Amino acid sequence: MKNNIWYISKYANIKEYGADTRQASFCEEFAKTGHKVRLITSNSSHLYGNLPNFKSRYFDMKSNNFDVTWVNTLKYSKATSIKRIVSWLWFDFFVFMMAFNKKYEKPDVVIASSLSLFTVLTGCFYKKFYKAKFIFEVRDIWPQTLIDLKGFSSKHPLIWFLNKIEKLGYKYSDAIVGTMPGLKLHVENEVGLGSKVRCIPQGVSLAFYDNSQEKLSEEYVEQYIPKNKFIVTYTGTFGEANALEYIIDSAKKLRHLSCIHFLLVGDGYLKDHLIESAKELTNITFAPKVVKEQVQHLLSLSDLLVASVRDEKIYKYGISLNKFIDYMYAKKPIVCMYSGYPSMINEAKCGEFTPAENSNNFASTIEKYQLMTPLDRKLIGGLGYNFLINERSFDVLSRKYMELFNEASL
Repeated sequence: MKNNIWYISKYANIKEYGADTRQASFCEEFAKTGHKVRLITSNSSHLYGNLPNFKSRYFDMKSNNFDVTWVNTLKYSKATSIKRIVSWLWFDFFVFMMAFNKKYEKPDVVIASSLSLFTVLTGCFYKKFYKAKFIFEVRDIWPQTLIDLKGFSSKHPLIWFLNKIEKLGYKYSDAIVGTMPGLKLHVENEVGLGSKVRCIPQGVSLAFYDNSQEKLSEEYVEQYIPKNKFIVTYTGTFGEANALEYIIDSAKKLRHLSCIHFLLVGDGYLKDHLIESAKELTNITFAPKVVKEQVQHLLSLSDLLVASVRDEKIYKYGISLNKFIDYMYAKKPIVCMYSGYPSMINEAKCGEFTPAENSNNFASTIEKYQLMTPLDRKLIGGLGYNFLINERSFDVLSRKYMELFNEASL
């Protein structure tokens, strides 16, 4: 049975405006099998700076054989701004109003992808009044993330309200899709409905990696990437959740080894603070962020790829970092400071997790990989690549997703 599918996610994007996100990649795969697919997203995001500008309420276009509807919503620049919350409400109100616009054929399946959590209410509406199957996709466990990582009180009115919406989504949805492997445990603890959860993790778009790659400029390579060093690279956001001070502390512990050099690439509100904290180190370089199409070239010039997160309760349900996809495709070994529910790296055997917030262990592990032969590191990195191709391509994952469209309510 072919369905009319609405995939609603405020922070989705398409390659025409910066990147094909998870949602866009799934939409492309759904459309290939004959489903009619509409991705509904917003032109207001702190993640992308090149989104469409238009004066009307909606802007419709085609991308890879599926429809895209951009909703014109309140703009904001900081992830912590109150305008971000207002923008959530604005977005979902106008997605709700699409029900009264004859231009849009009403859906058979609605996928409400967090964030925003208010999209849960939209999914509930279309299920109630249009008999659509409602799939709640959880990419971050909110509001628990705000409690564990941002220090919000569980009694804060916003947290209370978001928790009510979260539980409504768990109870009223026909199926729950989680990108993290332990979401079933969380849902079971919250509402006793863990059996509704299906883990469909982050995937890899092979077409993007095969066809859309660019090289870094010679000036960038010359300025930021040292020659004849063992390069330990982090790419991504410089924020509180990324615990980069522990990577910097590891660099301090390894500064006696002149062959090891740390390369931290990206941007974020803590970058200036982190640069200041490392100003006396000569074995660490902070480099500007690069476009996604250049990430693979950057990683190819590295020897070991690293990441870190804080030691927080929220991670007992797992993580599904987008950077793991880039790292594994690059065929490089990976070390991540993380003490939660393990997945991907341990499954592929392409590196290892070390205890979160433990720079001593992390530094020792980095030194261990530096002492390996290049061939041994290549073999370990290759395991990650093979795991991606066989287990995490969107072609494989989309088939699991589409099984939910016509499945009886769970």
